[in-house]
Amino acid sequence: MRPQVLTETVLTFAEAAASCPAVSGKKPTRETVLSWVEVGVRVNSDRVKLESARVGVRRVTSREALDRFFAAIAGETVRPAVELTPSENRKDSDRKVSKLLTDFANTR
Repeated sequence: MRPQVLTETVLTFAEAAASCPAVSGKKPTRETVLSWVEVGVRVNSDRVKLESARVGVRRVTSREALDRFFAAIAGETVRPAVELTPSENRKDSDRKVSKLLTDFANTR
């Protein structure tokens, strides 16, 4: 499965840092962007990480991933939904079918 970041406007960490606004007169460095990817930023009791993908030996992010990251830090959105594995998807489907059958049986 192809990472979402690679379908968007791809940026190196240096480009990502340069595209960020300055805070107190200082722009973040590419090392800061790497920290956002590896460690993340604590928001309440959660940790929000910047999405990235590996392209050969280099890691990249995207302009859209930065937007989602800053929105999540600001509390504007919930983290993107994670796709279910086939096993989780089957279990979820089985639960829903079971609930529907139970609800249907109770209406008779």
